[in-house]
Amino acid sequence: MISFIGRHNSGKTTVLTGVISNLSSAGYKVALIKHAHHGLEIEASQDSEILLEAGADFVMASSPQLSIQYQRYKEEPNFAHIIKNIPEDMDLIIVEGFKKEALPKIEVLRSDIDTTAMLLPQTLALVSDFPIQTGLPVFDNHDIEGITRFILQQLGGSNSFPTDKSD
Repeated sequence: MISFIGRHNSGKTTVLTGVISNLSSAGYKVALIKHAHHGLEIEASQDSEILLEAGADFVMASSPQLSIQYQRYKEEPNFAHIIKNIPEDMDLIIVEGFKKEALPKIEVLRSDIDTTAMLLPQTLALVSDFPIQTGLPVFDNHDIEGITRFILQQLGGSNSFPTDKSD
């Protein structure tokens, strides 16, 4: 498990889109947990969302290729509860946010948002669109393959990328 942290609009989702695509292409099963600070907006365009908006506390939409689960909570569930819902057959869990959790972290910075790194405990590396001096590895925000390799090395995976993890 590894967490990507950074300030709002720093580019976390953009970086993660590339990293997850690379990992998936290499045969890894990846789960992603994203923390939404301000709640979630659901557009009632499909029957499942319409039923949720009607007041259902739990909605499961299932098809042969995909299922979607919506569940209402009176309070935000804690991180341990969220983790329990991840299927056991995942190879890697990537977390976006949850910066206070005791997880290895990669911090994403963008120059027009903030040039000061948070450098929270367990920060392993930085991803940045500007040069920054630190004792940690720093990756350019476009170096998706380098970031992916780093994650695999840190989590005990292959040192080469791309790779078929079954090798």
